[in-house]
Amino acid sequence: MIKYLFCYFFLLFAISVTAEETEVFENVPPPPSSMDSGYIGEPEITIKKDGEKTVEEFRMNGRLYMIKVNPDNMPSYYLYKDTTGGDWTRYNLRDPMIVPQWVIHRF
Repeated sequence: MIKYLFCYFFLLFAISVTAEETEVFENVPPPPSSMDSGYIGEPEITIKKDGEKTVEEFRMNGRLYMIKVNPDNMPSYYLYKDTTGGDWTRYNLRDPMIVPQWVIHRF
């Protein structure tokens, strides 16, 4: 019983100490808008509805570098450029991982 009484008084003491240290802010500025982040490396995303699929275009500094295609009733996939003048490469999250099988040394 004394153990519970001690815990009760300790809890009351802890609450009273923390209540005295709290400070109420009256003039808190609103959070910044997500559209005006000012982050330089942030991609521009354009979402287009093309028939039965949704296409998201990702641009960095005005250059298109990746496209996410979300067809209806199918898994989404990505198209990206390996180099600036290269072709589009399809990346599907369900594709198997290709493991290099180089021969380093033979005995």
